[in-house]
Amino acid sequence: MATVITGRDVTLEIDSEDFEPQTLSVTLTIEDDQQVFETFGGPVYKTITQDYTLEMEMLSDWGATGSLCEALETAFDTDPDTPVDFELVITGPDNVVTFAGKCFPKVPDVTGTGAEGSTVSVTLPGDVNTALTVTPVPVTPPSS
Repeated sequence: MATVITGRDVTLEIDSEDFEPQTLSVTLTIEDDQQVFETFGGPVYKTITQDYTLEMEMLSDWGATGSLCEALETAFDTDPDTPVDFELVITGPDNVVTFAGKCFPKVPDVTGTGAEGSTVSVTLPGDVNTALTVTPVPVTPPSS
């Protein structure tokens, strides 16, 4: 039987604020910088850094109370070189897996098209000085 995870199984928190309602999609991309050293005894592998980025597509919520666009813009204007915490939580059938790290804020685009809902995309670079943690926790089945 195949397991299918949908966007309804994913939650996103940035700086301890839940932004699930306006998030359309999120992609956490992880890329290891692994070097290989040829020693007399054979190859030795060493991961130097683990780069990651958090890419989000969201409803543009400029001007709304608790706006993600404005929170990112304020964090960027205040101190663009200070990362903010993020958690991406995926609830699967057997485990709840939390990906946690720090990313640098960026200012989302401001867009608009006629009467259509406005969306924006933003890519937040991860702080390679902060390890990305992955924590699986078993789901407790409901008692009957």
